[in-house]
Amino acid sequence: MSIHFFLAVAALAMEASSDPSPSPPPAPSQASLSAQAWNIQYSPGMSAHPIAVAGGWYCDFPAPSCGSAQVCSVHYVSTAVQMSVTMGGHVNAVFEVNTTGTPVFNYQLNRDNVCDYPAHVRFYLQRTGDDLSGQGEYEFYRWFSNEVAYELAAGSANLSAALTPDQWTSVFGKKGDYDPATKVGFVQALQNLANVGLVFGDGCFYGHGVNVSGGTARFTLQEYSIK
Repeated sequence: MSIHFFLAVAALAMEASSDPSPSPPPAPSQASLSAQAWNIQYSPGMSAHPIAVAGGWYCDFPAPSCGSAQVCSVHYVSTAVQMSVTMGGHVNAVFEVNTTGTPVFNYQLNRDNVCDYPAHVRFYLQRTGDDLSGQGEYEFYRWFSNEVAYELAAGSANLSAALTPDQWTSVFGKKGDYDPATKVGFVQALQNLANVGLVFGDGCFYGHGVNVSGGTARFTLQEYSIK
C-alpha cells in the first residue's frame, strides 16, 4: 500500500506531481543472508523475520503453546530473489541446530498428518506469480528438495541439492521427472524464481510446521547460495 503526502504549497505540489511514484527496491539476483531479508511465513507464534547473528541469522523453534489460539510452529523461512537458474546447478546451505534439555521436534501438528517420518528441514523454491492454490499451472510453482534434507536434532550440516528434476517434489507430491509436463513446470520455475529458502515439517508434509517440547532448539543459518 502506497501512502502519498500532499504538500500545502501549490508550487511544490505541482512539482511533486510530475515525479514518478517511488518503486519498491528490486529483489536481489542472489540470496542474501541479512536477517531482515528473510521472512518467516505461515508460522503461528513466530516473528516476521529471524534474528541477525554474525555471518547469518537464527530462529528459535517455538513451544507448542505460545499464547496463540493456534498451535505454534515454524513452517517456511524464505527470502525474495529475482533470478533465473538452469538445471545442473545447486542450492547449498550451511547451518547448525543447538539444543538444551531433551527436545522433541513435533511435526504431527494437524489431524491429517498421520505419517510417521521424523521432523526435517529441506530446501524450497517458489516461482514468480504463485497464487498458493496448487491448482492448474500453479501445481508446479512450489518445489521442495526430497532426498536432500536434514533430520532435526542437535548438530550441523552442509546440505547441497542438485537443481535436477529428480531431486525436487512439487506441492502435491510429484517428482520433477514424473512426466514431461512436470519437468517443464520445474524448468519454468527455475527460470522465474521469486523466493528461495527452507521449510520445516514432515510426516506427510514437508512444510506443515515443527515445534519443540521438552527443551529448546535454535536453528542458525550460516551460508546459503543458489547457482
